[in-house]
Amino acid sequence: MTALHEASAGTPGDTAGAPPDALVAELRDRLPDLVDEALADPSVATELGRRVAEADRAGVRAHVRSAVLRGSQGILRHTNPEIAGLRLARQALADHEQRDATPAARTPSARDRKGHALTGAAMWPGLVFPLATWQLGQTSLSGGARFWIFVAGAVAGGFALRWAHRLIARAGTRFTGKPARAGAGWPVTTAIATTFLLVLWRLWPSSKAAMGPFWATVVWVLAGLAAGFVFLTACLATFSPEKDEEPGRRIPPPVVARTTLAAAVAAVAACLLLSHVIPLPWPDWQVWLLADGVTLLVLVLGGPLSLSPGLVPARLSQDPERRGSAKWTATRDALRVRAGQAERDWRSAAMRAVLPAVTRHLNEAVNPSFSTVLPELNRAGLGLMRAGDRIVDTAAFTRLRRLTSGISGGAIGVAGPRGAGKSTLLEAYQAGRFLEAGRQHIVVLESVPVRYDAREFVLHLFARTCAEVLGFCAARIKDRPPRWTERLALLRPAAPLLAAVVLWVVVGFVGAAAVSGPRQDFGSWLSAMWWPLVVVLAGVTVLYLARRRRFAPAPAPALTRRPRDLPGLRDLARETLDGIEFQQKHTSGWSGKVGLLFGAETGLSDSRELTRQPRSYPQIVHEFGEFLRTTIDCVSRLPDIATPSVVIVLDELDKILSPEEAQDFVNEVKALFNLDVPGFLFLVSVSEDALASFERRGLPVRDAFDSAFDMIFRLDHLRLPDAGAVLGARVLGLPEPFVCLCHCLAGGLPRELIRVARLVTAEPGSLDAVCRRVVDEDLKGKLAGLRTVVAREAYDHARASELVRHVEAHAVPDAPVLLTAAARPPVSPGDDEGLRRVQLETLGYLYYLGTVREVFGDGFGEAELARGRDSEGDASFDTLTSVRQLFAVNARLAWLTVSAFREAWGLDAVAPPEAGRRVGPGPAGYAPPGSDPREV
Repeated sequence: MTALHEASAGTPGDTAGAPPDALVAELRDRLPDLVDEALADPSVATELGRRVAEADRAGVRAHVRSAVLRGSQGILRHTNPEIAGLRLARQALADHEQRDATPAARTPSARDRKGHALTGAAMWPGLVFPLATWQLGQTSLSGGARFWIFVAGAVAGGFALRWAHRLIARAGTRFTGKPARAGAGWPVTTAIATTFLLVLWRLWPSSKAAMGPFWATVVWVLAGLAAGFVFLTACLATFSPEKDEEPGRRIPPPVVARTTLAAAVAAVAACLLLSHVIPLPWPDWQVWLLADGVTLLVLVLGGPLSLSPGLVPARLSQDPERRGSAKWTATRDALRVRAGQAERDWRSAAMRAVLPAVTRHLNEAVNPSFSTVLPELNRAGLGLMRAGDRIVDTAAFTRLRRLTSGISGGAIGVAGPRGAGKSTLLEAYQAGRFLEAGRQHIVVLESVPVRYDAREFVLHLFARTCAEVLGFCAARIKDRPPRWTERLALLRPAAPLLAAVVLWVVVGFVGAAAVSGPRQDFGSWLSAMWWPLVVVLAGVTVLYLARRRRFAPAPAPALTRRPRDLPGLRDLARETLDGIEFQQKHTSGWSGKVGLLFGAETGLSDSRELTRQPRSYPQIVHEFGEFLRTTIDCVSRLPDIATPSVVIVLDELDKILSPEEAQDFVNEVKALFNLDVPGFLFLVSVSEDALASFERRGLPVRDAFDSAFDMIFRLDHLRLPDAGAVLGARVLGLPEPFVCLCHCLAGGLPRELIRVARLVTAEPGSLDAVCRRVVDEDLKGKLAGLRTVVAREAYDHARASELVRHVEAHAVPDAPVLLTAAARPPVSPGDDEGLRRVQLETLGYLYYLGTVREVFGDGFGEAELARGRDSEGDASFDTLTSVRQLFAVNARLAWLTVSAFREAWGLDAVAPPEAGRRVGPGPAGYAPPGSDPREV
């Protein structure tokens, strides 16, 4: 059994010594206005005006206001989810509005001017190399000289790529604080676009003359689509981060947009110079050098100049990082709308918590000291059985809050009878109502299935936990990759093949230019392609790719990584969830065929298939524990995260009827309960049998419950003060005698208390009339149940029919008649034991209802109210309430408890049927005076 982790003083979830939460303090200051608004609610104001004199209303309002505000911490706990949403919305808006046009010195920023100059310089080789290649093609050099110049250019291109890689790495340090990756892709991407545009510009006239306008257009459109596909693939490889890449290792998108705009301006300037649109009286080679220099200046200076406020007005700028730009303003407006909606959500949630508190304290302040007349009431608060906004902090809630606030992990069971509010309590824990105001945690609430497979159920919990972590991270991560990059990610595996194809075509054109001299017409270019070199290069490329990609390794398990931030945790949760939901099958291989001269060809192929086997149950539990440790390690650094940080709540375990099946379930998932992960808590609803087993620990009898749970928390039945608080938060103006009546008939169960309150408040009337109506409804139900039991079981028909006829004859809501029925049992002690047990339960219930009718009849006065409310022991209303609980334990014990209550109230008692002597008829059907009702 795991030891219960104690929450240390330094844990993030501990509020002791923590700085005050400014947001929580601000929201607490808003509560007085909400209380005033609740007091002005029509239903509250009408009841206040009806029951309080005008001169006293101001004092009553002040009293209620003060009483509600004393519980402000509890009200704020009810709004913890909305506080978390408001905090995130405000933080996003504040971060956006704090962005300035000029970043602080030496602080990494996407608006760093030197970084923009470095990116422009890295992009320049991609623009100048195609231009230089075309310029050299126009010279009258010999074929050999042209070839060696191209070889020298290729070597220089290699150095240029290395230079661009270093420049981009340095620029990334200035933008994000980390060296950027894929620097060589910047000039390559630019070269693809520049080459296509340059070839189109120079060869369009000759291609139109050779093929005609229609076919020339078709050819160049297809070529443009192919070039665009290659360009987008190169952009994806260069600018988009890979799946497992550390954040901040790529140039920010706004910088890419500014540098691309500068490159377009540089290309236009070079085109104007080279096409002599701007006439210059210089030789061609001087114009070429000038064009190359202009492109360098524009690329290096264009980015920094675009950041100058005076160059482009803010309202015309499309920079989302620049204050006052259209995109910046649109983002700010969207964030303001989000923050406003979060404010309204919190206000709505706070009002749902304030209104029941106002109702309850107003009931305490203005309820008359005694009234046996039920007025017409607003019953809207009784509409939902488990209304989350009507939850009252009873004594059990307070005890559980104290228990969970002092620990950081473990396994806790919650036990109690059905209808005691276990599910309501667990749902309240999920909503954060047991945390300090402003705190948050990750909670998975799941119902235990009646039929289950342990492995599948644990996998389901694992998947639910991953989904909750994904939702938690999504709410806190501000930036999201653009959707188009996610779609283009599918093209990444094809990047090497596309690069090889492009290289073949480029070498073919360069070879043709080097061997055949300068050419202007399209037909000459096609006839002079340097195909031998293309074929050789193709073969080398295929062999190289085959050697590099012969066998791709199988994907590594996601949990081998240990992310330290929320984006990494989100990716880990997504990968883990995919691994749970899908059986992984990885196939890798290669194949290639190279055509040589004279029709000869050669080819190679190979493949390998890796299928991931289903994980065993111990592996699943181990991976689950590692995922929980990683999650807690990431989220515990956040300032508003409580301890425990991750909680799994299992409900409905107590609904498994067989104790053996419940123990089997606990035994099979005990490995999860024993996960020794600080910051992780298991909260499980268990049956009272489990509680009894746990309480017997230390004795020779041991079972699964004893060893699985660190402790089991008992959820007791409601006592009269708690029942009054529950009804006081739902119904305004319910007199105290009717609260006591509801409590005595409900058996201390919150669910049954709401049902009885619905019946009690259905019609106004006197206490005696209301009690008669409610008891009559109860009798009808019990009579129908008796008929069903007798029809289903094989009892003696004569005796069973006598019992049914006896109950039917006395099932009227009059105390003397009901007590007479209890005093004259029709089944003798020698009859069938099962039938005698049914008689004991049925007549005992009539005995109990007769006592309720006698107590809450016309003679009920202030003295009776004080006796049942303030007494301890057998005379209290809690004793009469416990009778309904005891029927499920022992019917004879329930009967004797009714007798004990009656004796404490000075009422004559009736002996149980097994006492051996039937009580003779009396004026009211009671036992003869002086006889001992407990005589055996």
